[in-house]
Amino acid sequence: MREKKVRILFRHFVVVALVCNVLSAQNLPKISGLMYSDYFYNIDNATIAKKDLSGFQFRRIYFTTDFAVADNFDSRFRLESDQSANSNTAGGKLGVMVKDAYLKWKGIFSGSDLVIGIAPTPAFDVSEAAWGYRSLEKTILDLNGIVPSRDFGIDLKGKLTDNGLVNYWVKYANNSGNAPETDKYKRYSAMFQFKLSENFQATVHADYASKAKKIDSFDKQAKSNNQFVGSLFLGYKQKEDYSFGVEAFTRTIQNNFAKTAAEALQNQSSIGFSVWAWGTLTETLKLVGRFDNFDPNTNNAADGTSFFMAGLDYKAAKNVSVIPNIQLFNYQAKDAQGKSLKDLTARVTFAYTF
Repeated sequence: MREKKVRILFRHFVVVALVCNVLSAQNLPKISGLMYSDYFYNIDNATIAKKDLSGFQFRRIYFTTDFAVADNFDSRFRLESDQSANSNTAGGKLGVMVKDAYLKWKGIFSGSDLVIGIAPTPAFDVSEAAWGYRSLEKTILDLNGIVPSRDFGIDLKGKLTDNGLVNYWVKYANNSGNAPETDKYKRYSAMFQFKLSENFQATVHADYASKAKKIDSFDKQAKSNNQFVGSLFLGYKQKEDYSFGVEAFTRTIQNNFAKTAAEALQNQSSIGFSVWAWGTLTETLKLVGRFDNFDPNTNNAADGTSFFMAGLDYKAAKNVSVIPNIQLFNYQAKDAQGKSLKDLTARVTFAYTF
């Protein structure tokens, strides 16, 4: 009899433990991540020492924790690592940095959320998702450092129409990216997304960054050095069959360059555009292509860059891609012999999420 009671008690304990485990699991953080790595070979390079360089590299590692703090509050903490010079440790080893750290107040009012912390900027979140191949390369604004991908600030984002066909995103931030704030100058940005049809969308984006005044060596006067960026994105997607997009931007930096030392500072104007497309060949193969053109200073005839990329995405598993690809950067600048400079790299990219 005593053994029977013990067995019953044990069964009850097991049931209670299982129920508690299931209930507690509802509040467990969701852990996810991704990795982009390559084997690369520099066929040609504008830097002679980098020509014929080859090897393995990590271009991105994410480790993300998402947690439901309450019914209407979510949080995210994301770490990033890569092998770029900006991310490595002082000893040249693989470094780790905080990519995201924010709290989201869902439904602060009807159709809108409030986000505070280190979070994405509105600049290219939509276009990067539509491009879908961050594993191969950043979008044009990110690639050329026009607007940072993250900043510490406060965001308000949501729907302007009940059906979600028109959405908005505004942000007020430190203008220091992921770094601590050290000055009084701030960044103001806004993005409007228009879902024009089931397959077609467009975004309009504006970004204003205030900066410290710059001393003009010509007349010794302190002059405004603020930056304004405007961009437009158009994207079309036909299910998983094919997709294409166009993104263009203009940037103006006040009093940022002088043609000669004998002239006063002038505004620097930059322009750029990107055209990309991908199409499904078979159930496991996609063809990807992209072309960019970037002119950092329209008053300088020798600083432009064009970029071409092509790849073949083999879907080895649901969350695993193996992508042989080639990248070509052509520079307007020429070497001492008058030969155009270029970077030509062949890669096999491994991209996977978990």
